[in-house]
Order: sequence, then structure tokens, then C-alpha cells
Amino acid sequence: MKKSVIWNISNNDKFPIELWKHPKIKIELNNVNYKDAQSLVLSEDMINIFFIKITKKEWDQIKDKIFKNFSVHPFVSIIIISCPDDCESVHQSVAGHSKFLVLENPLHLRELRVILDRIIQAEFYKQSAMEIGNGCLANVGFFEGVFELAHKEYEDTQKENHALKSILEYENKIKENQHDINIAMAKVNELKNHELIELHERIQASEKLDQLREKELKEVLEEKKATEKALEYSRIEEIHMDRIIQAQDRLFAYTEKEIMALLEENKDLKKKLGISK
Repeated sequence: MKKSVIWNISNNDKFPIELWKHPKIKIELNNVNYKDAQSLVLSEDMINIFFIKITKKEWDQIKDKIFKNFSVHPFVSIIIISCPDDCESVHQSVAGHSKFLVLENPLHLRELRVILDRIIQAEFYKQSAMEIGNGCLANVGFFEGVFELAHKEYEDTQKENHALKSILEYENKIKENQHDINIAMAKVNELKNHELIELHERIQASEKLDQLREKELKEVLEEKKATEKALEYSRIEEIHMDRIIQAQDRLFAYTEKEIMALLEENKDLKKKLGISK
């Protein structure tokens, strides 16, 4: 069974998703600190995937070593960078390097799982095609030896001509098969790159949609707060109006009492003056 290793390069952070089982490939996870990343020893027999979780400041410190050691390394399939800040600057620093893929925050775990699965699948078929091609080339060398033997043993005979013709036809078929394999490998790489770009665009669109939803939610909350403030002000005005009415009622009651008292006082005065009826 072939093996795929995901190198989780970070400041001792946990890999964000759980590993899954593959019917034809054994998937392993190796956690590596930034300072030890440059000394990694990679095997040709494994599908090597780098996942680097890093800030812009940390990336500036190690990017030169990453470019030097792994950007064109034949045994590295892809280098995925997850950055919590200034992703645009990190993306610009890897522009033009086909092995790099920058994922912006917030990191979507389902999309990361799909990306890793597609890469592992594509690399598995690519290596299988390479093995078939190398086997065909080895057979070409074998039949070249047979050709020489046939040339020596059947020279100037009809059997030699027939043997040579058969060997040449077989050799041409092998070369044609190798050409078809190369075309198939190119199509696999093209499909892989296209799917990665398409998936990354979908992730960005999903992030934009989340931002719009968050903005709408904030606007609704702000509108709700404004409504509550208006109701609160209206209630305060009602309370003030009630107090004004109560004060007026007390004032009217007090005035009426004074008038009655004056009337009584006037009656008493008239009595004292003897002018009351």
C-alpha cells in the first residue's frame, strides 16, 4: 500500500482536521516545528504534502528557507499555507510558484479535507502512471538485447528479418504507450490544478457570503437597538406627561381650595360689617 504523509508545520499547533482512511493509500500525519522544517528528509516512495499554519511575521522569517529547500523539491506534491493575518501579502510572496496554495481565514475544514483528498488521489494516479511507464522503458532495454541476439543468430536468414520486424513493431508500440502515458499524466496535473483553483474560488465566494451575512446581522441588531431606544424615549415622555398632568391637577385643586376659603372669608367679613343678608 502506498503512503501519503501530511507534514503539519506550525508553532506546535494541532492539525485542524482528523485523518481519514483511504482504500489504496495509507495517510499519516507528522507534526514539525518551524525551526526543524528545513532539515526534513523526504522519501520518493511517499506522497509528501506540507500544511503550514503561520502568521505573516513568522512567514517572513522562514519563507526563504522554504523556497530554497522545497519550492522545486521533486518529492513535495504541494505546500498549503494557512495564514490568520495579511493573507494577501503572503499570497503575493508565493505568486508564480505552482506548488503553493494559500488559504485565507476563517479556514473551512470541509474544503481543506476535499483539497487534501484530491491531491492525494491525483498524486497516487500520477505515481502509478510513472511506474507503468518505467516498466515499459525497462522492457524496451530487454528487447534491445533480444534484438542484438537475433541479429547475431539469424543473420542472412528469413527468420532474422521476421524477428527484427516483430521486435521493432513491439518497440514502437511501447514508445506509443509511453507517449500516451505522458499525455495522461499531463491531463491529470491539469485537472488537479483546475480543481484546486476552482475549489479555492468557491472558498473565497463562501467567505464573501459569510461576510455579507455578518454585515446584514449587524445592521438588523443596530436597527433593533434604535427601535428599543425610540420606545424607551416614548416611555420617558409618557412618564413626564403623567407627572405634568398630576401637577396641574394638584394646582387646580389647590386653587379651588383657595377660592372657597376667600368666599368664606368674604361672607364672615360681611357678617361682621352687618351687610350680610
